[in-house]
Amino acid sequence: MNRSTNDDLENMEKDDIVFYEISCGVAIENFDIIIKCKSTKEIWDVLKNLYQGSEQDQDKKLTTALNEFTNFKALPGESLDDSFKRFNLIITKLSNVGTVRSNHETNQQFLNGLGIHWTTTKMIVQGDRKIQTLSLFKLYGDLQAQESMVLKECAYLGGPLALMA
Repeated sequence: MNRSTNDDLENMEKDDIVFYEISCGVAIENFDIIIKCKSTKEIWDVLKNLYQGSEQDQDKKLTTALNEFTNFKALPGESLDDSFKRFNLIITKLSNVGTVRSNHETNQQFLNGLGIHWTTTKMIVQGDRKIQTLSLFKLYGDLQAQESMVLKECAYLGGPLALMA
């Protein structure tokens, strides 16, 4: 056998191994899609498009995640825990599209998104230099420690709507 035939056979064997490895990791419902592919490169491209979407889809995901981050506000009556979970999902979406915010920016955005009844606590936390390096989870823990006081103050003042009267 000549050299190019040996190389071709070796490449075909490698292609079969890679095809097997990829097909073992693909969901059953997507197997029919990749079985039609002629090469592992084609399989890779199909799976990449299937799971990540086109460049346009990726741009839409990025824009949506950035808008959600920028416009984050705690919902009326939403607990700190629920606000944190919702905000953390937004951070995960940003990460999934390749965008990572600094701790300072993330913490600042979360604090700014909390309701008016958190104003005093926000001012105290924002005045502390730790906000620049504090993880979001640590900030959340610190806010949890203050939550009972915030809720008491909110109840005493008649809730956040009483401030508008």
